[in-house]
Formats: sequence, structure tokens, C-alpha cells
Amino acid sequence: METKILKILTELVALKSRTGTSDENLASDYIYNYISSLEYFKEHSENCGLAAIDTDPMKRHIPYGLIQGKSGDTVILSGHFDVVDEFDYGDAREIAYNIGEELENALKKNTLTEEQKQDMESGEWIWAKGAADMKGGLAIHMALLEEFSGQALAGELEGSVLFIAVPDEESYSCGMRASSELLARLRKEKNLDYKLLINPEPTDLVDGSQVMYLGTVGKTMPVIMVQGISSHIGHCFDGFNPLNVLTGIYQQTNGSMIFVDRYKDEATMPPTWLKMRDLKEVYDVSIPLRATGYFTVLSLNSGPDDILKKLLAISDHVAAEEAVKLEQTYAQYKKINKFETKSGLGLKPRVYSFNQLREELEQRDGKRFCDFYDQVYDEIAGQIASGSTNYPDGTIKLMEKVLDFAGFTDPVVVVAFAPPYYPAVNGNMVSGKEFFATKAYDIVAGLSAEEGQPVSYQNFFMGISDNSYTAVTASDGGNRDFAAAAPLWGQVYTIDFDSIKKINVPAVIYGPIGKEYHKWSERVNKKSLLDTVPRVTRELIKQAWKFR
Repeated sequence: METKILKILTELVALKSRTGTSDENLASDYIYNYISSLEYFKEHSENCGLAAIDTDPMKRHIPYGLIQGKSGDTVILSGHFDVVDEFDYGDAREIAYNIGEELENALKKNTLTEEQKQDMESGEWIWAKGAADMKGGLAIHMALLEEFSGQALAGELEGSVLFIAVPDEESYSCGMRASSELLARLRKEKNLDYKLLINPEPTDLVDGSQVMYLGTVGKTMPVIMVQGISSHIGHCFDGFNPLNVLTGIYQQTNGSMIFVDRYKDEATMPPTWLKMRDLKEVYDVSIPLRATGYFTVLSLNSGPDDILKKLLAISDHVAAEEAVKLEQTYAQYKKINKFETKSGLGLKPRVYSFNQLREELEQRDGKRFCDFYDQVYDEIAGQIASGSTNYPDGTIKLMEKVLDFAGFTDPVVVVAFAPPYYPAVNGNMVSGKEFFATKAYDIVAGLSAEEGQPVSYQNFFMGISDNSYTAVTASDGGNRDFAAAAPLWGQVYTIDFDSIKKINVPAVIYGPIGKEYHKWSERVNKKSLLDTVPRVTRELIKQAWKFR
């Protein structure tokens, strides 16, 4: 088993399957060829495949293989094969994907922390781009798949095992989102009962204990666009600066505790803004017409509907406050400038969710707006497909076009959502399979302790993962509100919640111990990779078949 895992890992890492590129197909082809070469799948070729992601402009694929045992009780083994780029490897960039002494000797030339130096000298770690995140976990699952396939051929496999590997986890999770239909179809066609999904993301050591995750955090990306009133700076009271409003919303949201979710003794990080700017393209001495920005909100129990309500209230308060402040400033200014004679500025800011704005324009302009919207949507969809823009910036472009069409002359704030969207999911909260994640943890903790590695748990993985698309454990209303407020929802970006409900599988994260993912110092622990985690995962699968 050790030799097999190391061989798979070395070959899989050598494939530079950078996320968001067609190079990911190098890994999907390798994995499919591995699966289809197994004797079991030569006899049951209908149980494996290389599923195309139809809407993906890079034509990426999902390799999968189903081993059917004596019952339909099924454990899903799933993980991603894309990796972030290797740009920070410096002089070692050309060999960043080559496991072995050459890479290690090159990395030794870097300035190492004391921990990195100790790990390098110990010989207990495998260093390479993607070795930990997460081709180590995939290698374990592929080797176990081969082992179970032999047992199935001998008629000795009690349950069933479904292996599925996906692209794009590091970017937009198009692989896992697309796999929901495949998983739902296999469940129905093969009469499978999904008991547990094991995601072998690398896991951390905290105070000597390996951390297992029973759920995964949610992530929503609100986009705020403020339209003011443009004017020459020499007549600034004829205008309304959108930057003032956007800044006020930023101050009320960035790092704000009102968006922090708690579950028992765990909590999400507060929101962080990722972009904020006006939308002027050239220099001139006028107040900008529009300003925009977006940020992330992590959640455990708040849905998009909850987040949207908070943002609409904050935006309404900030915009109204800014209008009052400008009125008060103008009243003071009038006292010292005899040429100012207006009785007041008459500012009446309006605040919309994107869906509210779209509905108002549909009622006002009917088919003319619908035709316009479809045309603009298709244009931006093409830009995203070509790689000339991304989801957040494409959302901003679409919002700009809609405001251009609206022709509003009063100040306006529009709140929308941009992809990607990750619902919070906890493996203990799956309907009909409550606390299966804790059952899995109890098994892992006991077995791993016997192997000399203590294991602790966290209820939610805070790093965001594909486990968001394994079950629906929150209200449908929140998901519907995300779709309504997301301008790109539809052809460009969608989540098949109907299929996810049919999958309805508790998911946990349990993989080999790793360190410093996404860095040049990424590494995976040899004992954990080659011995402990394979042994524990094997037994977890067998016991999970019996979950009731």
C-alpha cells in the first residue's frame, strides 16, 4: 500500500494541473486511465467514466468509478486534483512538481524557518506543489479503490464505494457543482444509499492532534454599487459623491461583528472587503458617478437572505445619513456664500436589492428591458468564458449596464451577490442521517489513537470546501434569495440544489497531515500519508456502510 500510494502521488503531482486552466485535464485523464485499467472496471466498464462538464469553456472532466459490493450502502471518496500556481517557488519553479531530492536540495537554499528546517532535516515529509493540497489524499483514495475492487471481484465486498475526482476546487468549484447531477443519477440508477462522503483535504496538527472537520463554512460575496450625482467640483453641492456612501457601507461591514456567525464555541471571521473603487475610467475634475466594491461574508447559520436584509438596512441608513449630512453642510455653506440661493438639495437616495431593481425595470419597460438584459447577459457570459473577466467583475459590469438602462437621476445603492457561493453544511445536520459525521469522527479518533496519532474535531472547516455541495442543511429560502440577487445566475453560474437534495450525504474532511498549503514550503507527512490515514480510512469505510 505504501509503495502504491507513493507511486500514484509522484505521478499525479508531476502533472501540472493548475487551477482554472485546461491543464487540469492532464490529471483527470490520468485518474480515469488508472480507474479504467483496474480489472474490476474492465469487467464493469459501465461503472466508470470521464464525465464532461458541458458548460465549462475549458472542457474539463470528472473521472469516476463505482465499485458495487453486496449492498447499496455506499461511501463516496471525493477530492479535487487542481492546484494553485507555483510562482513563489523562485529558482525551483521548474522542478516544483518533482517529488524527490532535487527539489528538496533546491528548497534548502531558501531562508527556512526553524520548523521548516527541522521538517526538512527529519526526512519525514514529502515536499512538492500539490503533494498536500490535495493529491496526497487522492493518492490514498485511489489506492484504496484498487484494493476494494479486488475484494469486489472476489465477492467479498460488503458495501459499495464510489470514487469521484473533481477539477476547479481552488477557483469556482465547477467540478463539484457539476458532479451533483452525476451523483444523483448514479444513486437512482444503481439503487445506492449514500452513507458518508470522505473528502481527503490535508488536515492540520493543533497541539499535537490531527484535526478532522465535520462540516464546512459558507461563503457569500456581496457586491455593492452606489450611483451618485456627477458634477464639477466647482459646483460640488450639485452632486452627490458615491464614494462617501460606499465608504460608509465599508465602515459598517468590514470587520463587523454583526456578520459573525457562531456555532457552539466556533465562530466565523468577520467580513473582509476585497475590492473598492470608483468607476471613472479617465481623469477629470468631476465627482464620480458610480463606485463599487465587493467583500466576503463567511457563515455557519446565516443564509443569503439574512445577509441581504442586513446589507439593505445598512445601505439605507448610510445613504440617508450621507444625504442629511450634505444638506447640513450646504446650509452652513450658504451662510458664507451669497451666491448660494437654493432652499435645499432635495436628495432622496434609494436602495435596491438587484432583484428589486430588475423587477421594477421589468414592470416599467416590459419586453424592451428583458431583451436588453438578455443581450447584455450573453455579452458578459462570453467575456467570462473567454477569460477576459471573472465572476465578481462580470457582476459589476452587468450591474453598470442595468443602471445605465434605468436612467435614474437620484442617488441609488444596489446590493447584489457575485459567484461563487458556498452554502454552509454540517454533516451532523443532514436530514435522516443526523450525527453520521460524529459517528465517523468517533471511529477515526479511536483508530488513529491506536496508530499513535490523536485526533480532535472542529464542527466547521473554515477554509471553504467542495463539501458545500453534498447536502442541503439550511432553508431553501436563503438559496432562492441568492439566485434572485445574483445577476450572473443562470447560464453563467448555477448550483443544482435539486440534485444536491437527492444526494443528501453527510460529508467530513479527513486526509493526511500537511503544512503550508499554497506556499513553496507545502509538504505532507509521510507516516500520515502512507500508513495512518490509509489504515483508518479503510476501516472507516467498512464501518460507515453500517451507519443507521
